[in-house]
Amino acid sequence: MKLINYIIFLTILIIGSANSKNINIQDINFDVPQSHIYIEYTNDEVEDFFQEFMNSANIKMYLMGPKKYVDLERAILNGEDVMNNQYAKSIMKKMEKKNFKDEVQASKWVMSEVKKIMKKEKIDFISYVIFSDQNLKKTFSDNDFSGIIDELNQMNSSELAEQTKQIRKMITSLSGNNKSIPINDDMTINLSKFKISKNKNNQLYLRSAGDFIYIFGPMRLDIDLNLFLTEHNDEAIMLISACYVNCSKFNSKFDKMKKDSFNNIKIDKEKINNSNDINSNIVEQLEQLNSLYKSGVLTKEEFEKAKKKILN
Repeated sequence: MKLINYIIFLTILIIGSANSKNINIQDINFDVPQSHIYIEYTNDEVEDFFQEFMNSANIKMYLMGPKKYVDLERAILNGEDVMNNQYAKSIMKKMEKKNFKDEVQASKWVMSEVKKIMKKEKIDFISYVIFSDQNLKKTFSDNDFSGIIDELNQMNSSELAEQTKQIRKMITSLSGNNKSIPINDDMTINLSKFKISKNKNNQLYLRSAGDFIYIFGPMRLDIDLNLFLTEHNDEAIMLISACYVNCSKFNSKFDKMKKDSFNNIKIDKEKINNSNDINSNIVEQLEQLNSLYKSGVLTKEEFEKAKKKILN
C-alpha cells in the first residue's frame, strides 16, 4: 500500500511539474507554465517609456506571468493601495516586531522577505509582450536603428554573425569589456547572450540575455533578463522576460516559451492566386511552343531560345 501511495504521489508530482499551456495573444502562441495568465498592460508610464523608442508606431503591451502576480498587478492598476495587499501587510507586521533601528538593514530584510514570498508562491518570472503596428524599420524610423536594420536585412548568416560582434562591441564600448552596458549611474546590464540572425522564414531577429543591476542607495537589485525582438506579419514584436527567483533554468524556459511563436507567416491569398494564374499561363505557353516545335515550325535552337524567354 505504501508503494502504491508513493507511485501516485510521484506521478502527480511529475505531471504537476510538466504542466504547461498555450497563451494566445494577437494570434501568437506562447508556451508557458500552467499558472501563467495575461492582461493587457495599460500603465501609461511604461507605455510612454517604450513610445520614446518606437516613435510613430502604435504600441500595445501585455503582461504575462503567474496568476498571483498578475492579479496583484491588476489590483494596483485598478487603484488599490499596494500596502493593503496581504503580502505587504504580512511583511509590515513582521517588520514592526523586528523594530529595526538601521534603515539599510531594514531595506535588506524587506528584500529578503519579498524573495521568500516569491519563492513560496512560485512567482519566478514575468514577461511583457510589446506589439507595434509597423515593421522594424518603420517602428524605429527616427532612431539610428533604422539604417542598421536595412543593412542587416541584406546580410547572410556569416555576415550577420560578424556584424553581431561589431554591434556588441559598439554598445559595450563605454565599459570596454564587451559585456557591460552602463545605462546610467544606477543601472547596468551585463550581457551573457547577444545574437542577431534570421529565422527559417528569413525574418530578422535579436536574441539577448543578461543580468540587470539596479543600485538604489545601499541596496542592489539583480534581475535576470531575456529579450527577443523580431517581426510577425510585417509588425515588430518584442518579448521581454524578467526573473527574480529560481532563475537557474530561466534561459531554457524563455526559449521554450517563444519556440514556435513567430514562425507562422500570414498568407496573402491574392498573391497566391496571382502566382497560380502566372504559372498556369506559363504552362499554356510552353505547351503551345512544344506543339510548334514538334510540327516543325520551329527549329530546336528557336525552341530553346523561346522556352528560356518564357521561363525567365
